[in-house]
Amino acid sequence: MTAATASTVYICPQCGAEHNVREGDVTVRCRYCSTVFRTFADEQRYLLPVYYDSSTALGNFLLWVKKQVGVEESLPLNIELKKVELHFYPFWVVSLGVRTSFTGLGEDAEYFGKVDGAYREVRTVYKRESGTLERSFEFAIPASPEIPEAKKGYRISSRGRSYFSSDYVKRVGGVLHGATIDKAHAVELAKEMAKNEMTWQIMREVVKVDRRSDEVNVGEAVFVSVPVWRVTYRFKGKEYYAMIDASSSRVIQATYPPDVLERAGYMGIGIAHAVAAVAFAALLFGLGILPAATAFIGFAAAAAGYLSRAIGPTRAGEAVE
Repeated sequence: MTAATASTVYICPQCGAEHNVREGDVTVRCRYCSTVFRTFADEQRYLLPVYYDSSTALGNFLLWVKKQVGVEESLPLNIELKKVELHFYPFWVVSLGVRTSFTGLGEDAEYFGKVDGAYREVRTVYKRESGTLERSFEFAIPASPEIPEAKKGYRISSRGRSYFSSDYVKRVGGVLHGATIDKAHAVELAKEMAKNEMTWQIMREVVKVDRRSDEVNVGEAVFVSVPVWRVTYRFKGKEYYAMIDASSSRVIQATYPPDVLERAGYMGIGIAHAVAAVAFAALLFGLGILPAATAFIGFAAAAAGYLSRAIGPTRAGEAVE
């Protein structure tokens, strides 16, 4: 294959079909589902190198899963690998600074009735407060809707970030995922995330905000492809998966079989909630259909959640501080 016809494999973010995309092509229309996705070849692109091969990443996953509460103890000894693939997921990494000024009401306490060195009464009082907070943030915004929920908000290490190279992706045997979210959209999402974080900070200072102004300065927004090992495995006839960051070896998201005691516990709690749903609905029916229906729906929803945990696999990911 000549340089003029060189191509790289991209995955459609909608249907998962593979496409051989020519170098320099910016947009691609999926021939199966007609989704238009982008390579952002017209942007300065980066990627995170693969620091952990599949064997090391899988070994770290097994060490991690052994530490999880309620995992089937024999899992590491009886795992059957079905598929191991290297995928590069697209992200916009947006760094920004926020300066927020606010005024509002803060809580304070006044003490009354001092007797023998102790106060007999405490009253909550409110007072006017104002202030200015400054924070810096860096958010990894998924550039594709297919990225699993557990990876949304996942912190991306900047260690060894390299310029994008399709040759490198091919050399390590990876495939790229197309993107559908552009830089402008990613920046707006990052701004909203930053403002939400500032709201949380403000509410630590006051209980009610009367006035607020936000000054948001965007530092940079870069397109980064993150390598992820996607592992499919079987255990006792059932299929599970694991997604492991190939640059940091962190477990992004995984499913694994819970042990018998955990299944039994969830099953018992689920059945108890199902019985409570019927009992409370019957008890409250005399007060009207609405309270009876509310109680039934609430307990039934909880029962469904616990029973699904008892029947299905456990889903978890490694916490990132």
